[in-house]
Amino acid sequence: MSDKMNDLLEPAIDKKVEITYDSLPGSKFEDVNLGDATFNNVSLKSADFNDVNMDGTHFNDVSMKESNFTDMYMVNSKFLGVNLSSSKFGCSIMNNVEFKNPDLKNSIFMHCDLSNVEINDCIIDGLKINGIDIQKLIERYEEEKA
Repeated sequence: MSDKMNDLLEPAIDKKVEITYDSLPGSKFEDVNLGDATFNNVSLKSADFNDVNMDGTHFNDVSMKESNFTDMYMVNSKFLGVNLSSSKFGCSIMNNVEFKNPDLKNSIFMHCDLSNVEINDCIIDGLKINGIDIQKLIERYEEEKA
């Protein structure tokens, strides 16, 4: 085979491509390495990601309304300034998770393993566990302790 033909068939390893002001709806990317790529002002609305490695990926100023996350491995991930209103988490492993300054009003936790969970310096107005008003329970405990 000629060198010219080999050059045409050679995979695009370590070649950089810049696509600007282009539209690629309905495109399919398979077995593509986009490591260290940067996406700015990109629409991925209704895109599907399957068998994707996004380790070390950063998402900033991203809209993911009505998105589904299934079979995700997100160990040591950080959610900072994230609005999770009306989101649902099911069949999730969340061991050693830390929530700082979240607004969890009107949330429901069902069938959860809350072993060794600590709640500190939190507003608990109306917090109920198995129908028991925890604020009233703590007030009663403080009265008896005094």
